[in-house]
Amino acid sequence: MRTLTKNPGSVTTMRNNTFRAAVLALTASFSFAAGCGSKNKEESTTSVDDEQEESSGGSKSGGGSSSVKSGGSGSTGAVSKQAEADWKEALAAFEGAEKSGWDSSKCESISGQFASANKAQKGKFAEAIYMSGLALDRCGKSEQAIKAYNSAIEINGKLCGARVGLGIQDFKKGNEAGAYANFERAVRDDARCTEGYVNLAMMQMARSGAKSEDALNNLRRALAIDATYLPAFNQMAALFVGRAEGNAKMLDLAAVVCRQAQLINPNYAPIYNTWGLINVKKQNVFDALRMFERASQLDGSNFEAHMNFGQITLSFRGYEDAKKAFAKAVELKPKDYDAHVGLGAALRGLGDAEGAKKQYEEAKGIEASRPEAYFNLGILYQDYMSGSVPDMKQAVSYYDQFVQRASGKTEYKSTVDDIERKCDSSEAKKKRKSSKSCRPGRRQNIQLAIEAMAAMAEMEKMQKQSESANPQ
Repeated sequence: MRTLTKNPGSVTTMRNNTFRAAVLALTASFSFAAGCGSKNKEESTTSVDDEQEESSGGSKSGGGSSSVKSGGSGSTGAVSKQAEADWKEALAAFEGAEKSGWDSSKCESISGQFASANKAQKGKFAEAIYMSGLALDRCGKSEQAIKAYNSAIEINGKLCGARVGLGIQDFKKGNEAGAYANFERAVRDDARCTEGYVNLAMMQMARSGAKSEDALNNLRRALAIDATYLPAFNQMAALFVGRAEGNAKMLDLAAVVCRQAQLINPNYAPIYNTWGLINVKKQNVFDALRMFERASQLDGSNFEAHMNFGQITLSFRGYEDAKKAFAKAVELKPKDYDAHVGLGAALRGLGDAEGAKKQYEEAKGIEASRPEAYFNLGILYQDYMSGSVPDMKQAVSYYDQFVQRASGKTEYKSTVDDIERKCDSSEAKKKRKSSKSCRPGRRQNIQLAIEAMAAMAEMEKMQKQSESANPQ
């Protein structure tokens, strides 16, 4: 819901006031049998964000196995010693980048290391091909990643990670039907594909809401396969939060799930963002702030945590902290409308009117049909610029554009009324008003201000003329 919010001190701003959960945090992994006969599972994750306001899940990478051969992997023959050595070296590098952060050179280098492992296996090492694509995917090189995922599937059509990876790419491109089909096939082809189950659950929640029993069952299946699979815990907690409307006990259940995940891995960032959302629902604002901060500290790329932290600090006039949080969010997602509006509000609170204007203009450029940026620009020109007649008229122009886009939409009705409300001129000019008095809207207030400035200018002109006519 997009609402008008008032910070302490009657600092008014309009932005998307919905706290952000990682509703779609799509993950991909693969598994193969170790040469000694044990079943070690090598895992890596990738994530995408829902365009409404949702985002990344975390990453979870397992340790490398001592040796590799073609269990259910689809690789042809036992993995050679050279391929195994290259694989272990590449996997260590991948895990290191997951902890320290990715950049273009790391993506290319680590992808090349997995390609070397595949080459040593004569081009039939499906898992290595998949991982070479996943490393590129970490830096947004989607087309190259897709090519690698398809190549891996040509060798092993039932490779869980590659199939889920293709589903993720479909989702990124807006092909939700294709994504859903890939996730369904992933679990059909591999009944132990935890990532497939979690991804299906996420999309089922997006389609049917948190009450989806199919989503809950798929999350249970994922945890039955791997009782330590953190993305499943995180999504299950989010599901319970979604079911808390009218049933506050669900929030307690969601908190228990978060606590279980924390015991498994206290450094898993996404769970703290979800935990923060639980505290928001419980109106434990300071605990929520602490959780969002922890999530962003553990994972600087957690867009939702930065947005949520910024939103809370902004509501308490913590403009400097809000500025840092929203600036990081803008850095992570330069095309996110709400991140720019949030940063604009923080800059305005710090007295940087020009900086705020730039951010609101950026938001307009991203999605001109949305009304919030126009309202905020109106506020900026009415209350934070020079106070001149041209600035007042510019404010009216922005309010007109806001009303044009917001009229007829329930969520903006009170704000439209606040702009459009007209009072009897005599009542509107009263300095003191009772609680029952009509309060003029923003447009009328601006008109009254312009009339007052014109009257004052006329009085000053007349006074000067009088002084000129009667010099002392």
